[in-house]
Amino acid sequence: MQRDYTLNSLQSMPREELEEFSLRMIHRLVPEEAMPELFTFEQEETENEERLQSAKFDAMLRMNAIALSELNLAFSESDNAKQNIDRMTRLLLWHFYAVSFHLEKAIPLEVHCDKVETVIKTMPSDAFGWVKTLTELLHYYAEKSDSPN
Repeated sequence: MQRDYTLNSLQSMPREELEEFSLRMIHRLVPEEAMPELFTFEQEETENEERLQSAKFDAMLRMNAIALSELNLAFSESDNAKQNIDRMTRLLLWHFYAVSFHLEKAIPLEVHCDKVETVIKTMPSDAFGWVKTLTELLHYYAEKSDSPN
């Protein structure tokens, strides 16, 4: 069976395997020359720890947005293109949730996976759209973590 990176799949896979594969996908999808540009900060962004952390978060958000925006092109010619794009979108959104922003402590995986399925239904097609979607996702997580169960 092919992994679909839905809740059951994510729960059954070793975390190290998920991290390794999602990192490989990001490195495959984000041009190498974009990485230094994303993660090089202006002096005012490094003046204090809070501003530096904000700049790093912004860079990680943009990196994930670029990777997600490249999935259509990367898998459009494959067999079962839509299925593959959806699978890899789930994987990269897991990476965004678990690796980039360490949200597992604040947001249950079930909540994340439910939200991902709604995102997949109306996926943006470009990096700017993904930046907006990922920002909205972070706001959603903030609301969820602030509200009592």
